[in-house]
Amino acid sequence: MHRKIAVAVSALLFALLAVAVTLVATMHDRSYPQELSTKSIVNLDFSSTGMDETQAIRELGVLSDTLHLGLVKVAPDLSGDQTGQVFVKVGTEGDLPEGVRRFGNDQDATVRGKEALEHSYASGEYLVTGSTNGLPAFKAWLTEHRVITKWNDNTLGGTLRLVVKQGSFATSLLAATALMVSLVLYWLSVKARGRALRALAGVSTWRIQYEDLAGFLVAILTGAIVVDVLALAWTGIAQGWDFVPKYLGILVTFDVIVVALTMAFAVGMSAASWPGLAMLARREPAVKSLGKVSLVLKGLTFVLVLAAVAPAFTAYMTARGSAEQQARWKALADQTALSFSGALGEDGFQQIMKQVGDVVADAEKQDAVALSYTWDDIGLEGVDLGRFEALALVSPAWLRLMNKSAAGETPGLVPLPDDQIPGDAKQFVKDSLGLWTRDKSTGDAVLSKVTFHHLAEPAKVPMSGAGSGELLFPKDAIVVLAPNLHSTFNDSFLASAASTSNLLFSGLGPTQALVVKHGLQRQLTVLYAAEDGVLIAQYTAYFAWLQGVSLIALIVALVVSSLIAAFITAVLRAKRDFPLRLAGQKWREILADRVIIEWCVGIGLTATIIGLRRGDDALLVAVAALVGLLAAPVTHLLATRWTFENVSRRRL
Repeated sequence: MHRKIAVAVSALLFALLAVAVTLVATMHDRSYPQELSTKSIVNLDFSSTGMDETQAIRELGVLSDTLHLGLVKVAPDLSGDQTGQVFVKVGTEGDLPEGVRRFGNDQDATVRGKEALEHSYASGEYLVTGSTNGLPAFKAWLTEHRVITKWNDNTLGGTLRLVVKQGSFATSLLAATALMVSLVLYWLSVKARGRALRALAGVSTWRIQYEDLAGFLVAILTGAIVVDVLALAWTGIAQGWDFVPKYLGILVTFDVIVVALTMAFAVGMSAASWPGLAMLARREPAVKSLGKVSLVLKGLTFVLVLAAVAPAFTAYMTARGSAEQQARWKALADQTALSFSGALGEDGFQQIMKQVGDVVADAEKQDAVALSYTWDDIGLEGVDLGRFEALALVSPAWLRLMNKSAAGETPGLVPLPDDQIPGDAKQFVKDSLGLWTRDKSTGDAVLSKVTFHHLAEPAKVPMSGAGSGELLFPKDAIVVLAPNLHSTFNDSFLASAASTSNLLFSGLGPTQALVVKHGLQRQLTVLYAAEDGVLIAQYTAYFAWLQGVSLIALIVALVVSSLIAAFITAVLRAKRDFPLRLAGQKWREILADRVIIEWCVGIGLTATIIGLRRGDDALLVAVAALVGLLAAPVTHLLATRWTFENVSRRRL
């Protein structure tokens, strides 16, 4: 019976571990697509090179073919629901499949030729799918041209680094180990009487230890093998047998780590709980030596759960934020930005400013251009915004873009009364608009061209960061609304805003037509604005899932360790509890002292954790602690009643 329980509990553990490994494998395949034979990933940032996008991509293509690297750029699929990916060959060499199967629930990806990069930024994530012999020369070229790089190799070490970087994975392994240590306690407790009798019979200590631990190892390995075989069968049938070797490698790695840690604890706990001669002479219960260990384990698991609550909730909120972010990037899927040729220089930029202004004027007539230019604390250089987090300059088209289903002229905003506008913010707007207005208005006259608003709901209207084009989600912001762009702002400002992706244009074809119309096809390249943002939003969703799995594993570990600790306590107290219950005393009176002690210790641990976190997420930690403490009487009641029944039947 006890062996079956050990196998069942270990199977539960390795099932949880298999779920975690499935998520790891999903993220691994998303980073290193197996069907592309990905060897390495490199993130390239060309912002410091002085190259324009077209030149940078052309150079990468030449290097890929010359060095046989098989470079492939990762890009989102901007069609449909924008949750898929496409892989674009940078060069012409390399034999890649037309479609790429993905592990997990991801959509299958497609492979496209280099012409698909015509409207993409050069900076981004690239896969090395060819030979790695040319990587030293490639890295030397990147260094020479001041390209900022970040490399990751597709190795077991790389996979483990992925695990280490994500706290949720470490928490999962810790939870798995806590559950297994609870199982060790159970195994040693049920074996305690037999160990004591064998020791009295003169059996060698080492032989007893070896046989007990070997039996325990066989039990947990049985559970592991059963679950792993089922997991591999599911992987092969549902995902494809090509994915099984990699999945097996990750699964075995996790299994070995957990089993090794478990057996290390088992050896230590078995030695520490060995019944001494004095204990045997006093006829004390054989499990008495495990009492303190079980309480310590229960306390540690309790602390683990409390420590994991806040990160798990944060991960949940991150997942919600990611979904919100992805939905916003979807709204920008058909939006484009203008990329200026690196060969222009300052003089060339000055020469084309009027033409860029004309492009904005024509796009504005078609309601096909939107402005969002947002300063945070750093950009404002000490300007006091009061209760607001940011200051944004936007056009009505941006509000409609971010709130397509909302009605009204200013969706997502409410007017900001003049007496609530911080003086520093108003002065900053005066000074800035004084430099940017087309009619060179100054002072109060310039403020008549705009209206002041703030967010109707916290973080519901994303803004584009000044000089970066990245989406920001301030909880509240002062929003300066400019109803007209070309008639309000001079060409210098419009060209500058366009060069930093703070001006977005609707539709690739229409924007290209405007660029050609005004003779800027040699100086400007029209690029999709949302590619990087959609990729970021896709990735962040994966890293939130495992926090939930980790929390479930910890909760299971707490429940099991609590039951085992309560069982050991009930056995130790059986001589006291049995006559009290026979005398008619109520269960709550029998259990009161041990429950009160656990509550006091739990309250102390909770206060310590809240103090160490400096009050962050104190309510979450307190609620989790309350649930755990309320569960203590239940576990003790179940264990004590079980002990009473077995003592009554002379089974214990």
